[in-house]
Amino acid sequence: MEQIGSLNFWDYLIFVLYFSALIYMSWKFSKGQQDQTDYYVGGRKMRWWAVGISTAATQTSAIGFISVPAFVAMKQGGGMKLLQGEFILPIAMIFIMVFLIPFFRKLELISVYEYLEKRFNPSVKYLISGVFLVSRGLATAVGLYMTAIVVINGF
Repeated sequence: MEQIGSLNFWDYLIFVLYFSALIYMSWKFSKGQQDQTDYYVGGRKMRWWAVGISTAATQTSAIGFISVPAFVAMKQGGGMKLLQGEFILPIAMIFIMVFLIPFFRKLELISVYEYLEKRFNPSVKYLISGVFLVSRGLATAVGLYMTAIVVINGF
């Protein structure tokens, strides 16, 4: 096979197949959606504990599995403060699953930002959503940087 750049034919084929499957699945699953409630909260058909488990799963990443133990082991004097924070995370997720998700489900809101707008005012909603976007952008930048370090320096 002729190699194009650093990727070969099979690499490109996998990309094309993957994205084709992704587009097909998006199209297929979107057929049953009627409005934004169907799109954002699955038509409110999932039980609160399933939503909670899904929320907890989204907080888990490969970078967390790799970086936290490495940080604890490699940091001068040990990184036990960070490790304590990681140990409390499952307890926080259980709290969110048991108390916050049922609370927001009873209010029939689509997002926490909708709650902030109703509870306070639109400016609070915009402020908090802006803070979230900036913090997630920075977190993504750190994740990409960590990945780049591994890729550039090798495994």
